[in-house]
Amino acid sequence: MIIPKNFQICYTPEQIRNRVSELGKEISSWTERVWMDSHTDIVAVPILRGGIFFFADLVRAIRGSVEIAPVKAWAYASGENAKQLDKVSVDVSVIPARGRRVLLIDDICDSGRTLEELHKQLLAAGALEVCSAVLIKREQPKETFSPTWSAFDYQGPEWFVGYGMDDSERWRNLSGVYIIKQA
Repeated sequence: MIIPKNFQICYTPEQIRNRVSELGKEISSWTERVWMDSHTDIVAVPILRGGIFFFADLVRAIRGSVEIAPVKAWAYASGENAKQLDKVSVDVSVIPARGRRVLLIDDICDSGRTLEELHKQLLAAGALEVCSAVLIKREQPKETFSPTWSAFDYQGPEWFVGYGMDDSERWRNLSGVYIIKQA
């Protein structure tokens, strides 16, 4: 694959694999406790579209069974990098949350608005516990939400692309995570 010249590697496929494996072990400790306490699997929720690559690799790294219930959320304007919508849109009615423990999985936590909204709505829908895992947590001075687990913490405003993240709906299929360097 020919990578655009203004893309600079930030996290290599090997770095991602290693961190996903480590996170899978950490999350497995929680899922095993859930099973021992309730004899129920966690409900793993990929936040579509960006989180699907991370989700697929992470749930395969978790020991034991997980139930899968995808959800689609919109926090950014379609086709416009970094243009946030006024309100996060999400529908949790398709997630079997009542009386369950839920793991939200997404590619990135920027402002935390999407994860915060999903967390709030799932608890209101009867979830006993809601945890979250992200590939990248962007360090922000005024955080409103912090995920339970993150593979990488990052400081800086750069736009990421690859491993599910897009540049105006393009380049999600790159196996590493790149930063788009401005000209």
